[in-house]
Amino acid sequence: MSRAPFSVDVHPDAIDTRLVLRIYAWMTIAVGLIVFNWLDWQLPDWHTVRDLPGIPWGRDGLYRTVGAALIALGFIAVGLSRIEHPVSRGRALHWFAVAHLTFGAMFFIEWYAIFDTMIPRVVAWTPLTVGVVLLFISATFARAPRLPRMPRHQFGEQRLGPMLVDRPLVAVSGRSMNALRSQYDEHIRQAARIEERTRLARDLHDAVKQQLFAIQTSSATAEARLDSDAAGARSAIEQVRASARDAMTEMKALIEQLQTSPVENTGLVAALQQQCEALELRTGAHVELQTGVLPWSGALPPGCQQALFRAAQEALSNIARHARATHVTVRLALAGDTLDLTVEDNGAGFDPMAGRAGMGIDNMKARVCDVSGTFVLRTAPGKGTLVGFSVPCDVRTSRDYAWKALSWAAVLIVMALSFTLGSHWERPWEAIFALIAAVTTARYAAAWRRVRTHTEAAA
Repeated sequence: MSRAPFSVDVHPDAIDTRLVLRIYAWMTIAVGLIVFNWLDWQLPDWHTVRDLPGIPWGRDGLYRTVGAALIALGFIAVGLSRIEHPVSRGRALHWFAVAHLTFGAMFFIEWYAIFDTMIPRVVAWTPLTVGVVLLFISATFARAPRLPRMPRHQFGEQRLGPMLVDRPLVAVSGRSMNALRSQYDEHIRQAARIEERTRLARDLHDAVKQQLFAIQTSSATAEARLDSDAAGARSAIEQVRASARDAMTEMKALIEQLQTSPVENTGLVAALQQQCEALELRTGAHVELQTGVLPWSGALPPGCQQALFRAAQEALSNIARHARATHVTVRLALAGDTLDLTVEDNGAGFDPMAGRAGMGIDNMKARVCDVSGTFVLRTAPGKGTLVGFSVPCDVRTSRDYAWKALSWAAVLIVMALSFTLGSHWERPWEAIFALIAAVTTARYAAAWRRVRTHTEAAA
């Protein structure tokens, strides 16, 4: 039985925050239980060591309190690991790390002022070290963000006028963009549903209804000429058959639009080809689809193919309604670390600064920005229109990940030897770097295994 291709909602080098929180919980609970039971491990003649000035057994009570706090932190981490949504879980891990950093800084100040003779230095630095490592994981658990690059096809087309670029927003006036983006996305989705129904009704009217009207007219003509004009009746019947074929083609394209777009790139190409054929049939324009090298589906953000298909569908629909173009070119190809899709026509064009941009352009922007992509519009009155979509993709191979894992493993070995031969455990920055190297080594080793598994399954 062959294995299914690698397909998850994260990129190969993403960190599983659920696993990180569970490992943290297991280690913290274990250490907490050890510290809490410290008294049972002491010899009877150590009673005086456990005392604090004026507080019998005070030091032991302090140990037990710290152990109980560690156990409580472990169970908090268990609760955070139960969060299903990965983005929400990542946010929770971020603030969990901030809490460790805050406590670690305050605890170190108290240790330096009061407890430096009672608590070892390595213990004093531990909360701050753990906080830095958790913050690093929370900042990089998903694929490292890259600035979206404009599609290469957008340049060198000065005849089309100024270029309008839209990218995903990151922050607005210091306010949290998460809530604003969520509300905006919901409004866009509702508006997109209404626009989709309106567009479908319009397409049915412009395409299938016209073909059915032609079939009805030709059938009536054939019936009227059947006895007196056999040649005219035969011509009318041929027109009926031609109109029926056109109606079937239109209906097939409309049904494909209503179905879920394919997940794989080959399905995306086939769906774009059907849309190009439907536009060619509807407008009489020459529509050309050009495809180049495409990345495997796991290298793209989740839902990327569907977003690109819907955006291109909207662009082609706008051409059919407004452009009056005679030549349309659709390009889909990998360009470096982005997948570029452009739709260019030689139609009427428009002035993008004159306020003609409607719901269709807003829908295209929203669909592409939802997958961290870039939307580019270039047009001018009488000079045609070019619409471009560019989404980031990861084209690294298993060998690339293997080299990264080996490089970080070498760093980790050097750090381990340094700690073994010296006393660097009391210096926190070396420990922080060593832990980050360990996390990064495991991250790229897991990515190597995932990509290699996908490659073997696809072979």
